[in-house]
Amino acid sequence: MVAGEKPKDEIWALRKAITRPNYAVMELLLKKSPRTTKELYSVLEKKFTRKTLIITLRELSLDLNVIQPTHIRTEKGYGLGYRLNPEIKDVVKGVQKLSAIIESIIQK
Repeated sequence: MVAGEKPKDEIWALRKAITRPNYAVMELLLKKSPRTTKELYSVLEKKFTRKTLIITLRELSLDLNVIQPTHIRTEKGYGLGYRLNPEIKDVVKGVQKLSAIIESIIQK
């Protein structure tokens, strides 16, 4: 373990995957996939800094394999884009469902 690193528990990967910027990217890709990097930036630039988005895409694609890089046909040829890992779609839907259940319990 690296100094300053917290010990991992049973849900560390889920916790890391559903940080605000990570979840925002996954939610966009759940609605429409694949999307170009430029498209992701343009939609999320009001909520997060460009640096945060760059780190988020790197973490989701390289560290967690939640999103997968892909080539997307554009007017000028091909561009880099991302698509949601098919196995993760059910996870995102499950997180949304769990959140709705918790919210309904809170409001009772």
